[in-house]
Amino acid sequence: MKTARLFSAAARVGPAVLLCVAIGACGRAPTEPGASLRQVVVTPAVSTRDLPPIEAPGVLSRRLEATLAFKIGGVVDSVFVRPGEAVRAGQVLARLNLAEIDAQVSEAQAGADKARRDCARIERLQADRVATLENLQNARTAVDAAEAALRIAEFNRRYSTITAPASGRILRRMSEPGELVAPGQPVLIYGADEGGWIFRASVVEPEARRLAPADRARLLFRGPPDIELGATITQIADSADARTHTFEIELAVEGDPHRLRSGTVGSVVINKPGASPHVRVPLSALIEGDGRTAQVFLLQADGRTVRRQPVEVEALWGDSALLAGLQAEGALVVSLGAEYLHDGETVAVAKAPAAP
Repeated sequence: MKTARLFSAAARVGPAVLLCVAIGACGRAPTEPGASLRQVVVTPAVSTRDLPPIEAPGVLSRRLEATLAFKIGGVVDSVFVRPGEAVRAGQVLARLNLAEIDAQVSEAQAGADKARRDCARIERLQADRVATLENLQNARTAVDAAEAALRIAEFNRRYSTITAPASGRILRRMSEPGELVAPGQPVLIYGADEGGWIFRASVVEPEARRLAPADRARLLFRGPPDIELGATITQIADSADARTHTFEIELAVEGDPHRLRSGTVGSVVINKPGASPHVRVPLSALIEGDGRTAQVFLLQADGRTVRRQPVEVEALWGDSALLAGLQAEGALVVSLGAEYLHDGETVAVAKAPAAP
Protein backbone atom coordinates (compact mmCIF):
# COMPACT_ATOMS: atom_id res chain seq x y z
CA MET A 1 0.00 0.00 0.00
CA LYS A 2 1.39 3.38 -0.96
CA THR A 3 1.28 6.02 1.76
CA ALA A 4 -0.25 9.36 0.77
CA ARG A 5 1.84 12.28 1.96
CA LEU A 6 0.06 15.19 3.59
CA PHE A 7 0.80 18.59 2.15
CA SER A 8 0.55 22.23 3.06
CA ALA A 9 -1.42 24.29 0.53
CA ALA A 10 -1.66 28.02 -0.01
CA ALA A 11 -4.68 28.32 2.30
CA ARG A 12 -4.62 27.74 6.04
CA VAL A 13 -5.45 24.11 6.85
CA GLY A 14 -7.30 23.30 10.05
CA PRO A 15 -7.06 20.10 12.10
CA ALA A 16 -10.32 18.80 10.63
CA VAL A 17 -8.88 19.06 7.08
CA LEU A 18 -5.65 17.30 8.05
CA LEU A 19 -7.72 14.54 9.64
CA CYS A 20 -9.72 14.22 6.44
CA VAL A 21 -6.55 13.84 4.38
CA ALA A 22 -5.14 11.34 6.85
CA ILE A 23 -8.30 9.25 6.67
CA GLY A 24 -8.22 9.33 2.88
CA ALA A 25 -4.60 8.15 2.91
CA CYS A 26 -4.94 5.31 5.39
CA GLY A 27 -8.41 3.94 4.69
CA ARG A 28 -9.13 0.82 2.68
CA ALA A 29 -10.33 0.92 -0.92
CA PRO A 30 -13.83 -0.39 -1.49
CA THR A 31 -13.80 -3.95 -2.69
CA GLU A 32 -16.40 -6.54 -3.52
CA PRO A 33 -16.05 -10.28 -2.94
CA GLY A 34 -14.66 -11.95 -6.03
CA ALA A 35 -13.95 -8.71 -7.86
CA SER A 36 -10.95 -8.95 -10.17
CA LEU A 37 -10.59 -5.16 -10.64
CA ARG A 38 -9.92 -2.57 -7.99
CA GLN A 39 -13.06 -0.68 -7.04
CA VAL A 40 -12.91 3.15 -7.02
CA VAL A 41 -15.34 6.02 -6.66
CA VAL A 42 -15.13 8.92 -9.10
CA THR A 43 -16.42 12.47 -8.74
CA PRO A 44 -16.81 15.12 -11.46
CA ALA A 45 -14.40 18.05 -11.20
CA VAL A 46 -16.28 21.37 -11.02
CA SER A 47 -15.23 24.71 -12.49
CA THR A 48 -15.96 27.57 -10.09
CA ARG A 49 -14.95 31.12 -9.33
CA ASP A 50 -15.78 30.70 -5.67
CA LEU A 51 -12.86 30.95 -3.26
CA PRO A 52 -12.60 30.29 0.47
CA PRO A 53 -13.95 33.25 2.46
CA ILE A 54 -11.42 35.66 3.90
CA GLU A 55 -11.67 35.60 7.68
CA ALA A 56 -9.67 37.71 10.14
CA PRO A 57 -10.02 38.94 13.73
CA GLY A 58 -10.35 42.67 14.35
CA VAL A 59 -11.49 45.41 16.69
CA LEU A 60 -14.62 47.57 16.64
CA SER A 61 -14.30 51.29 17.45
CA ARG A 62 -15.90 54.65 16.81
CA ARG A 63 -14.57 56.40 13.74
CA LEU A 64 -13.80 59.56 15.72
CA GLU A 65 -11.89 58.69 18.89
CA ALA A 66 -9.43 61.07 20.52
CA THR A 67 -6.99 61.17 23.41
CA LEU A 68 -7.65 64.34 25.40
CA ALA A 69 -4.77 65.96 27.34
CA PHE A 70 -3.66 69.29 28.79
CA LYS A 71 -1.43 71.60 26.75
CA ILE A 72 0.90 72.16 29.69
CA GLY A 73 1.92 70.13 32.70
CA GLY A 74 0.57 70.68 36.19
CA VAL A 75 -1.48 69.26 39.04
CA VAL A 76 -4.92 67.91 38.12
CA ASP A 77 -7.57 69.83 40.03
CA SER A 78 -10.75 68.09 38.85
CA VAL A 79 -11.95 65.37 36.48
CA PHE A 80 -15.71 65.76 36.09
CA VAL A 81 -16.64 62.64 34.08
CA ARG A 82 -16.46 58.86 34.44
CA PRO A 83 -16.01 56.12 31.79
CA GLY A 84 -19.20 55.44 29.84
CA GLU A 85 -20.68 58.86 30.59
CA ALA A 86 -22.31 60.75 27.72
CA VAL A 87 -21.07 64.33 27.20
CA ARG A 88 -22.19 67.26 25.09
CA ALA A 89 -20.11 69.56 22.91
CA GLY A 90 -18.24 72.19 24.93
CA GLN A 91 -18.80 70.48 28.28
CA VAL A 92 -15.88 70.92 30.72
CA LEU A 93 -14.37 67.51 31.37
CA ALA A 94 -11.23 68.19 33.43
CA ARG A 95 -9.20 71.12 34.79
CA LEU A 96 -5.68 71.74 36.11
CA ASN A 97 -4.99 73.63 39.32
CA LEU A 98 -4.82 77.23 38.03
CA ALA A 99 -2.77 78.83 40.82
CA GLU A 100 0.55 78.63 38.97
CA ILE A 101 -0.99 79.26 35.56
CA ASP A 102 -2.86 82.38 36.70
CA ALA A 103 0.37 83.68 38.24
CA GLN A 104 2.14 83.22 34.91
CA VAL A 105 -0.64 85.14 33.14
CA SER A 106 -0.39 87.96 35.70
CA GLU A 107 3.38 88.09 35.29
CA ALA A 108 3.06 88.26 31.51
CA GLN A 109 0.38 90.94 31.78
CA ALA A 110 2.59 93.06 34.06
CA GLY A 111 5.52 92.67 31.69
CA ALA A 112 3.41 93.80 28.74
CA ASP A 113 2.10 96.84 30.68
CA LYS A 114 5.64 97.89 31.65
CA ALA A 115 6.90 97.50 28.08
CA ARG A 116 4.08 99.73 26.80
CA ARG A 117 4.85 102.43 29.44
CA ASP A 118 8.56 102.33 28.60
CA CYS A 119 7.81 102.62 24.92
CA ALA A 120 5.51 105.62 25.47
CA ARG A 121 8.24 107.40 27.50
CA ILE A 122 10.89 106.70 24.82
CA GLU A 123 8.56 108.08 22.16
CA ARG A 124 8.26 111.37 24.08
CA LEU A 125 12.01 111.53 24.65
CA GLN A 126 12.69 110.82 21.02
CA ALA A 127 10.28 113.58 20.00
CA ASP A 128 12.32 115.98 22.18
CA ARG A 129 15.49 114.55 20.58
CA VAL A 130 16.69 113.23 23.92
CA ALA A 131 16.37 109.52 22.91
CA THR A 132 17.70 108.12 19.68
CA LEU A 133 15.74 106.35 16.98
CA GLU A 134 17.45 103.13 18.01
CA ASN A 135 16.17 103.55 21.58
CA LEU A 136 12.65 103.90 20.22
CA GLN A 137 12.95 100.85 17.97
CA ASN A 138 14.25 98.75 20.88
CA ALA A 139 11.34 99.87 23.07
CA ARG A 140 8.80 98.92 20.41
CA THR A 141 10.47 95.50 20.01
CA ALA A 142 10.23 94.98 23.76
CA VAL A 143 6.48 95.71 23.57
CA ASP A 144 6.04 93.13 20.80
CA ALA A 145 7.95 90.49 22.80
CA ALA A 146 6.02 91.17 26.01
CA GLU A 147 2.64 91.00 24.24
CA ALA A 148 3.67 87.70 22.60
CA ALA A 149 4.58 86.27 26.03
CA LEU A 150 1.16 87.38 27.30
CA ARG A 151 -0.62 85.63 24.43
CA ILE A 152 1.34 82.42 25.17
CA ALA A 153 0.37 82.54 28.85
CA GLU A 154 -3.29 83.16 28.00
CA PHE A 155 -3.25 80.34 25.44
CA ASN A 156 -1.79 77.90 27.98
CA ARG A 157 -4.43 78.94 30.51
CA ARG A 158 -7.18 78.34 27.98
CA TYR A 159 -5.90 74.80 27.37
CA SER A 160 -5.48 74.03 31.05
CA THR A 161 -9.15 73.00 30.84
CA ILE A 162 -10.32 70.06 28.71
CA THR A 163 -13.69 70.42 26.99
CA ALA A 164 -15.59 67.96 24.83
CA PRO A 165 -14.97 68.74 21.13
CA ALA A 166 -18.37 67.27 20.19
CA SER A 167 -21.18 65.24 21.69
CA GLY A 168 -20.03 61.72 22.49
CA ARG A 169 -19.01 59.39 25.27
CA ILE A 170 -16.07 59.00 27.63
CA LEU A 171 -14.31 55.70 26.91
CA ARG A 172 -11.50 55.76 29.48
CA ARG A 173 -10.39 57.93 32.40
CA MET A 174 -6.61 57.87 32.86
CA SER A 175 -5.90 60.56 35.49
CA GLU A 176 -7.30 61.48 38.88
CA PRO A 177 -7.38 64.74 40.91
CA GLY A 178 -4.09 65.49 42.65
CA GLU A 179 -1.94 63.75 40.03
CA LEU A 180 0.98 65.61 38.46
CA VAL A 181 0.69 65.27 34.68
CA ALA A 182 3.16 66.15 31.94
CA PRO A 183 2.24 68.17 28.84
CA GLY A 184 0.26 65.96 26.46
CA GLN A 185 -0.14 63.12 28.96
CA PRO A 186 -3.46 61.32 28.25
CA VAL A 187 -6.22 62.22 30.70
CA LEU A 188 -9.37 61.00 28.94
CA ILE A 189 -10.18 58.84 25.91
CA TYR A 190 -13.23 60.20 24.13
CA GLY A 191 -15.40 58.94 21.29
CA ALA A 192 -17.69 61.15 19.22
CA ASP A 193 -21.23 60.16 18.33
CA GLU A 194 -20.90 61.56 14.83
CA GLY A 195 -18.94 59.68 12.17
CA GLY A 196 -20.31 56.21 12.90
CA TRP A 197 -18.34 53.06 13.70
CA ILE A 198 -15.44 51.27 12.02
CA PHE A 199 -13.85 47.82 12.22
CA ARG A 200 -10.11 47.26 11.72
CA ALA A 201 -8.56 43.89 10.85
CA SER A 202 -5.33 42.61 9.29
CA VAL A 203 -5.01 40.15 6.39
CA VAL A 204 -2.08 38.47 4.67
CA GLU A 205 -0.82 39.71 1.31
CA PRO A 206 -2.58 37.15 -0.97
CA GLU A 207 -5.89 38.01 0.68
CA ALA A 208 -5.21 41.75 0.47
CA ARG A 209 -4.77 41.39 -3.31
CA ARG A 210 -8.26 39.90 -3.58
CA LEU A 211 -9.89 42.83 -1.81
CA ALA A 212 -10.92 46.30 -2.97
CA PRO A 213 -12.73 49.29 -1.46
CA ALA A 214 -16.54 48.88 -1.47
CA ASP A 215 -16.35 45.09 -1.01
CA ARG A 216 -19.12 43.86 1.25
CA ALA A 217 -18.39 41.95 4.46
CA ARG A 218 -19.99 40.45 7.58
CA LEU A 219 -18.83 41.20 11.12
CA LEU A 220 -19.36 38.47 13.70
CA PHE A 221 -19.27 39.01 17.47
CA ARG A 222 -19.63 35.88 19.57
CA GLY A 223 -22.06 35.98 22.45
CA PRO A 224 -24.32 35.03 23.85
CA PRO A 225 -26.05 36.51 22.10
CA ASP A 226 -24.14 36.32 18.82
CA ILE A 227 -24.29 39.60 16.89
CA GLU A 228 -23.81 39.99 13.14
CA LEU A 229 -23.39 43.36 11.40
CA GLY A 230 -22.96 44.38 7.79
CA ALA A 231 -19.89 46.35 6.74
CA THR A 232 -18.10 47.74 3.68
CA ILE A 233 -14.35 48.02 3.09
CA THR A 234 -13.29 51.69 2.99
CA GLN A 235 -9.48 51.48 3.15
CA ILE A 236 -6.71 48.95 2.48
CA ALA A 237 -3.21 49.75 3.72
CA ASP A 238 -0.60 50.38 1.02
CA SER A 239 2.22 48.98 3.16
CA ALA A 240 2.52 46.00 5.47
CA ASP A 241 2.97 46.14 9.21
CA ALA A 242 6.71 45.86 9.93
CA ARG A 243 6.19 43.25 12.65
CA THR A 244 3.40 41.02 11.33
CA HIS A 245 3.81 41.63 7.57
CA THR A 246 0.03 41.88 7.28
CA PHE A 247 -2.09 44.61 5.72
CA GLU A 248 -4.68 46.51 7.74
CA ILE A 249 -8.15 46.94 6.28
CA GLU A 250 -10.76 49.35 7.58
CA LEU A 251 -14.48 48.74 7.21
CA ALA A 252 -17.42 51.08 7.74
CA VAL A 253 -20.03 49.46 9.98
CA GLU A 254 -23.63 49.71 8.90
CA GLY A 255 -25.90 51.20 11.53
CA ASP A 256 -25.20 51.76 15.19
CA PRO A 257 -24.13 48.67 17.19
CA HIS A 258 -25.96 49.74 20.36
CA ARG A 259 -25.15 46.58 22.30
CA LEU A 260 -21.42 46.69 21.50
CA ARG A 261 -18.69 48.89 22.93
CA SER A 262 -15.58 50.43 21.46
CA GLY A 263 -12.72 47.92 21.61
CA THR A 264 -14.91 44.84 21.21
CA VAL A 265 -13.08 42.02 19.41
CA GLY A 266 -14.86 40.26 16.56
CA SER A 267 -14.11 38.73 13.18
CA VAL A 268 -14.71 39.82 9.60
CA VAL A 269 -15.87 37.38 6.91
CA ILE A 270 -15.60 38.41 3.26
CA ASN A 271 -16.93 36.20 0.48
CA LYS A 272 -15.48 37.25 -2.84
CA PRO A 273 -15.19 35.22 -6.07
CA GLY A 274 -11.87 34.89 -7.85
CA ALA A 275 -10.97 36.74 -11.03
CA SER A 276 -10.51 33.47 -12.93
CA PRO A 277 -12.18 30.05 -12.60
CA HIS A 278 -10.64 27.25 -10.53
CA VAL A 279 -11.25 23.52 -10.51
CA ARG A 280 -12.79 22.14 -7.34
CA VAL A 281 -12.37 18.47 -6.43
CA PRO A 282 -12.85 16.46 -3.23
CA LEU A 283 -9.89 16.68 -0.88
CA SER A 284 -9.72 12.87 -0.79
CA ALA A 285 -8.77 12.85 -4.49
CA LEU A 286 -5.32 14.30 -3.74
CA ILE A 287 -2.38 11.96 -3.24
CA GLU A 288 1.37 12.41 -2.78
CA GLY A 289 1.09 16.05 -1.77
CA ASP A 290 4.30 18.04 -1.53
CA GLY A 291 3.97 21.75 -0.77
CA ARG A 292 1.64 23.23 -3.38
CA THR A 293 1.82 20.22 -5.72
CA ALA A 294 -0.09 16.95 -5.64
CA GLN A 295 -1.31 14.13 -7.88
CA VAL A 296 -4.79 13.01 -8.92
CA PHE A 297 -6.08 10.06 -10.94
CA LEU A 298 -8.43 10.80 -13.84
CA LEU A 299 -10.83 8.26 -15.29
CA GLN A 300 -10.29 8.06 -19.04
CA ALA A 301 -12.91 8.14 -21.78
CA ASP A 302 -13.16 4.33 -21.87
CA GLY A 303 -14.55 4.41 -18.33
CA ARG A 304 -12.05 1.77 -17.17
CA THR A 305 -8.53 3.21 -17.24
CA VAL A 306 -7.08 5.77 -14.85
CA ARG A 307 -4.19 8.14 -15.53
CA ARG A 308 -2.09 10.04 -13.01
CA GLN A 309 -1.89 13.81 -13.46
CA PRO A 310 0.10 16.38 -11.46
CA VAL A 311 -1.83 19.46 -10.25
CA GLU A 312 -1.10 22.66 -8.35
CA VAL A 313 -3.11 23.23 -5.19
CA GLU A 314 -4.40 26.81 -5.02
CA ALA A 315 -6.28 26.47 -1.74
CA LEU A 316 -7.98 24.01 0.58
CA TRP A 317 -11.59 24.71 1.43
CA GLY A 318 -13.38 22.45 3.88
CA ASP A 319 -13.43 18.97 2.32
CA SER A 320 -12.52 20.31 -1.13
CA ALA A 321 -9.38 21.50 -2.91
CA LEU A 322 -9.07 24.23 -5.54
CA LEU A 323 -6.64 23.23 -8.28
CA ALA A 324 -4.74 24.76 -11.17
CA GLY A 325 -3.49 22.73 -14.14
CA LEU A 326 -6.61 20.62 -14.53
CA GLN A 327 -9.42 21.03 -17.06
CA ALA A 328 -12.79 20.58 -15.37
CA GLU A 329 -14.81 19.98 -18.54
CA GLY A 330 -15.76 16.30 -18.44
CA ALA A 331 -13.04 15.38 -15.93
CA LEU A 332 -13.79 12.55 -13.50
CA VAL A 333 -11.33 12.28 -10.62
CA VAL A 334 -10.93 9.26 -8.41
CA SER A 335 -12.17 10.49 -5.04
CA LEU A 336 -11.99 7.19 -3.13
CA GLY A 337 -9.33 4.54 -3.58
CA ALA A 338 -6.81 6.75 -5.42
CA GLU A 339 -3.98 5.96 -2.99
CA TYR A 340 -3.96 2.31 -4.14
CA LEU A 341 -3.74 2.94 -7.89
CA HIS A 342 -0.90 3.04 -10.39
CA ASP A 343 -0.78 4.89 -13.70
CA GLY A 344 -2.68 3.14 -16.48
CA GLU A 345 -4.45 0.67 -14.20
CA THR A 346 -7.84 -0.72 -15.20
CA VAL A 347 -10.47 -0.22 -12.52
CA ALA A 348 -14.12 -0.80 -11.83
CA VAL A 349 -16.18 2.25 -10.91
CA ALA A 350 -18.32 1.71 -7.86
CA LYS A 351 -21.15 3.80 -6.49
CA ALA A 352 -20.27 6.35 -3.86
CA PRO A 353 -21.05 5.13 -0.31
CA ALA A 354 -24.22 6.56 1.17
CA ALA A 355 -23.74 9.50 3.51
CA PRO A 356 -24.05 8.56 7.18
